[in-house]
Parts: sequence; structure tokens; C-alpha cells
Amino acid sequence: MMDVSQEQLKIMGKAYQERLAAIEANSKLTILDTVVDYNADSQPVTPYIVYTDFNRAEINEKSSSIFVYTAYENVDKYGHSKTDYQNELLFEYDAWAKSMHITVLETLGAESQLAFYDFQNHGLAQLALTHLLKIARHNKVQKIGGNVSSFDGEGLKKVMTLFEKFDFKFNVQNAQQGLASFNLSLVE
Repeated sequence: MMDVSQEQLKIMGKAYQERLAAIEANSKLTILDTVVDYNADSQPVTPYIVYTDFNRAEINEKSSSIFVYTAYENVDKYGHSKTDYQNELLFEYDAWAKSMHITVLETLGAESQLAFYDFQNHGLAQLALTHLLKIARHNKVQKIGGNVSSFDGEGLKKVMTLFEKFDFKFNVQNAQQGLASFNLSLVE
């Protein structure tokens, strides 16, 4: 997958370390997972950092996100990251209802908030969903629901394929317009 020279590895390593240091220095962010090893056959792309701004003490104040950053194809000619993350999974947590709500919207320049267009099919959205489920189980969430609003049925199919890997069930309101709702029960 990656055909990367030693010089590129060095530049990506520097950008990765800078981003990791910035995340660690921000008291509002929590690192959930890191992989530093560069593996040409890796899925997802490595190295990566999975982090969140979820803070249970502030849950009534805002939505939260899980972010995935990689230096892969994300470094400018000066060796700095072009973006702070290539993947964002936006969610709301309701402690009283023991639930989470996810909204997947297509945005300009991105296929969805789950994976910036240029970074699709690298496993980054799967990392975000994996860690969302870990947070959900840790906080005794019983159900996760959400909505998809995409520009077309193709975008919806991509989201459905991803979420169905994690056993989410879909109710499609309009396949042509890419509108659906989804849910997952975590009650055993």
C-alpha cells in the first residue's frame, strides 16, 4: 500500500511526533490508541493516533468527537501536518438515557465526517467506531442510534457497509437521497 522512502518516513515520523505532542499538551483531549510502527501492508494506515474530546464531566455542554490522525499523505513540504485529523466521528452522550447518538453528514470536501474523501478505505473510520464502542461500553451505554444524510445512495451504501460491520441495523427512509437512521443495542 505505501511506497515510502526513508526520507519520507523520517518526515512523517517528525510530523507524527509533533501532532502527538500537541494532543498530549491539550488537557481537553484524551489519547485512546497510538500505533507508531510503519507497516507497508498495514490496514489501517500507520502510524496513527486515535483521540477524543469526550469528557463525561462536560457531557451536557457539547457534542464530542473521536478523531483519527495519521501522517500518511498528510505532510507538507516543510514536514508539518496538513490537517489535525483525517477522520472525525461526532456523537452525543446521554448518561440518563444510557445512549449515544451519531449523525453522519456529508460535508464539502469530504465524503462524510467519518473519513475525509482522500483518506477513505484506509480503516480510519473503523478505528473511530471501534473506540466509540469501547467508550460506550465503559460508560454502560445500552443503545447507540443515529442518522445518515448523504448526497446520494452511493454515499449511504458506504456508510451502511461500514456500520453493518459493527452490527448496526438500518432503516432507510430514502435510498436515492441517501437518508437513513440506524441503531445498535448493547444490552446483553
